[in-house]
Amino acid sequence: MFEATKIIHQNNDWITLVLLFVFIVLSLLKVIFKGRLSHVNTVFISKKYFLTYFNKGKSNFLNGFHVSLFIVQLLVISLLFYLINIHFQFQPISLNFRGYILIIFWVSLYFSLRYLIGLLLAFLFNFKNEYNILVYYKMSYFNNLILWVLPFLVLTVYVDMYHKLLLNITVSLVVILLLLRYSLILMNNKKLIFSNLFYFILYICALEIAPLIIILKLNI
Repeated sequence: MFEATKIIHQNNDWITLVLLFVFIVLSLLKVIFKGRLSHVNTVFISKKYFLTYFNKGKSNFLNGFHVSLFIVQLLVISLLFYLINIHFQFQPISLNFRGYILIIFWVSLYFSLRYLIGLLLAFLFNFKNEYNILVYYKMSYFNNLILWVLPFLVLTVYVDMYHKLLLNITVSLVVILLLLRYSLILMNNKKLIFSNLFYFILYICALEIAPLIIILKLNI
């Protein structure tokens, strides 16, 4: 633990720049899109965001708001994986900015594969509208997850005394919110899911499992 804490302390400069960039992006989104970011931050406890913005944005994921939050997702989740790897040494990556960039690459590849495979299946089986609905819900819940986890991640980086405890709390929070995310998706879309059960099972196998297997195979 001492060694991991020492490594993190030595790399605080670039981590600080990454977090600063994240907060700058969030600040700009707060100003440009007004209350939309605040609504995203409440999707776990309120449906107001979906009722307000779904019809406006479901057909276009490549707008400034979604792309900016996707960048925040990549930076935050990659930083969390980086800190986890320091403690548990799952992969012998460089314990510096170069290692962080490598993690960003693999995380980006995973999300890209998942999205592209989903588009292909939606086109082949003609369930594009259903796919757009699920993607919108998943993306919105994951954005909320990142916003809730971010303060704990900041504490994990800068509070040396309780670093391991805070990391465990942060990881536990991510797991809990991911489980909550899937539960809410099932509850909010149960009619859609059960009326298209075959496609939903195909979606789970192809989009949630297959990209992960591909990434693991590439790393072995």
